[in-house]
Amino acid sequence: MRFGRCTRVVEQAKTVFGSRESVAKENSFKQRRAGTANWLPIGNNFSFLLLDTSPFPFLIRLFFLQSVKSTNEFSVDDSDDFISPGQFSDELLSKAHKMRKSLDISENIDSPFFVARFLRANNGDEEKSRQRIRDFLTHRKVLGYDKASDLDIFTKVPIGKQCFERFRISMLDYTTRSKDVHVFVQKMEGTDLKEIMKVMPASYVIHSYYMLQENFGRVVAATEKETGRPSSVVCILDLKGLNLSEFINPLSGPAQVARLVVKVWSDYFSENLCKLLVVNSPGIISFMWTITKHIMDAQTAEKLVFLGSTEELKKYLEIKSIPMEYGGEWQDKSGFADTPGDCCRSPKSIEKSHYRSPEVVWTENHVSKVPSSQSFSLKSHQSVEVVRKAASKGRLVWSFTVSGDVEFEVVKRASDQETHVWPMITLTSLKLPEFGAISVEGGGTEYVLRFTNPTSTWFPVKINLAADVFS
Repeated sequence: MRFGRCTRVVEQAKTVFGSRESVAKENSFKQRRAGTANWLPIGNNFSFLLLDTSPFPFLIRLFFLQSVKSTNEFSVDDSDDFISPGQFSDELLSKAHKMRKSLDISENIDSPFFVARFLRANNGDEEKSRQRIRDFLTHRKVLGYDKASDLDIFTKVPIGKQCFERFRISMLDYTTRSKDVHVFVQKMEGTDLKEIMKVMPASYVIHSYYMLQENFGRVVAATEKETGRPSSVVCILDLKGLNLSEFINPLSGPAQVARLVVKVWSDYFSENLCKLLVVNSPGIISFMWTITKHIMDAQTAEKLVFLGSTEELKKYLEIKSIPMEYGGEWQDKSGFADTPGDCCRSPKSIEKSHYRSPEVVWTENHVSKVPSSQSFSLKSHQSVEVVRKAASKGRLVWSFTVSGDVEFEVVKRASDQETHVWPMITLTSLKLPEFGAISVEGGGTEYVLRFTNPTSTWFPVKINLAADVFS
């Protein structure tokens, strides 16, 4: 009954709303600029209605938005239909070249097209692009993965290691590519997000996605400097073993984490990914895609492809860039994958002994007496600062819960100057509190824990925080 209703709704939508597409796009654009749109437009405004009436609204949105938010264009080679990156306009490249002169970008991610990608993602807005770039550069420097090797990011950098070992993913290969496109593989089999949320805060997953994009950015930059042409990434998303029940409720922990990860891709890295190839998809997802793509604009719809079999990968990628497991020739030679032909590492199983308690941050930092907690309520776009002074060298330790999304960061304040010591991300607390600890200087240096409610809703976000400096 539900599917029949969806089909009838699509036909009605194509008749009733088809002529409104330009108006819908304009309204959606204004909403995005005003910060009032929760989701990006797909074709026209009615697509939201369809997705909201589908059995799996959030799941469908998730897979769309990871790849299609971007204004990134890809092209298909006329001779063999393989995916290749789209080109940048001369005007955009000229603007990017001028911006690049005022930015300090590390050699391992810099390329002739690094700044241009941010500009295109932000519709040419220089101010917003500059801020996005600075946010990313700050994140990688503060968490220390800017100088780590690719393999170390996945296996040694503390937050990255704890997160990546729970997911079945590949690393990008510098030398293996198809038409200047590199291939990334993620498999859902063996990934239990509900269990993952019992062993780490939700923010660990969000921070780790920045680190994953570091790997993307380095490989793409190396190719662009070698060839002088734009490069990009294609993701093969294998849905075999996907637990659909985790995503049915958009307020569930897995759905909340996925939503925040999509926000990171949308805000900072949408131009790194030019196409998403979905394999081994459950029938219900393929069915919903078949319905929804008819009310999307063609440019959006063509960026997401549900394949009937892994053999169809050969229509889009050169065989040398397809993992051997899917009938190609690519083997992982980095030592990261379980077997070279698989290209992915199996996720570490989670046992009850791995579960972490809310008190873990205090015990790990040898705090015997937990500081008293403070509570705050933040209305839309309000901020609150909690200041802790360090009389001597030691550790600033914090733990907090929030009732909704907040932007959280920690800065060191001295002589009216602020320096990030913990990068700003948008997060929410789920099974575990959000917690962390950093080394601090003495001499009365001020450390500011800053919370901002980034939403436009009427409901305030409630925060409960415990934090102090310990020598």
